Amino acid sequence: MAARSTRTHLQDTTASSGPGPTGNTILNAAIEVFSRLGFAAARVEDILEAAPVARRTFYKQFESKEGALAALYQFVTRQLLDTVRNAGGADPLDGVRRALDAYFDFHVGNARLLSVVIQQAVRSDSPLAPLRKEFRAQLFQLIDDAVFASTGEHHDRLVYVGLISALEGMTQDLLSADASAAQVETAKKVMRQLLERTLSLDAAPRQVKARRPSSPKRAGGART
Repeated sequence: MAARSTRTHLQDTTASSGPGPTGNTILNAAIEVFSRLGFAAARVEDILEAAPVARRTFYKQFESKEGALAALYQFVTRQLLDTVRNAGGADPLDGVRRALDAYFDFHVGNARLLSVVIQQAVRSDSPLAPLRKEFRAQLFQLIDDAVFASTGEHHDRLVYVGLISALEGMTQDLLSADASAAQVETAKKVMRQLLERTLSLDAAPRQVKARRPSSPKRAGGART
């Protein structure tokens, strides 16, 4: 049985934390339109028809379809970071492992919405590129803080760039393949192993054996 959820609707939010009920109505319509037509082919008119709302109402909330897409991405990444922060754990490193699991679960549980925004966010010419860069920086900081709290060590930024890229790649693969629950669990296990081996977590300290001094050679190689 597939692990993917059909939950795609944004919950109503207050003006201080999101676009509000009218904005959410438009964004939910945008999810449906972008999923069905693709972002490039979708028009504002398609969103107006799906909502349905008046053109003036749309433009009070968003400047363009790109603006609606950016709002979707900000909503998703804000929710995702909150999920990661609240993952819990017996210690900071256990928290990182649980956070990785929560990252996968969030993507699978919001598959339709994530498929829309990720496809656009990973493009280098995407209007979401600056938002993606900011999100990755925040995710990097969360992981690095947790690792430092447990080990007292910071790692090179590129190490985390590689780990986060692997995490993104795995989730994209799961979303595109309509992954089963077993495949999602396998992805979680692989990502935890990659994290632990890359950062040398839970590894026993290496014992460096002292080299025995070699016997001094006699002149001419003669032995006594």
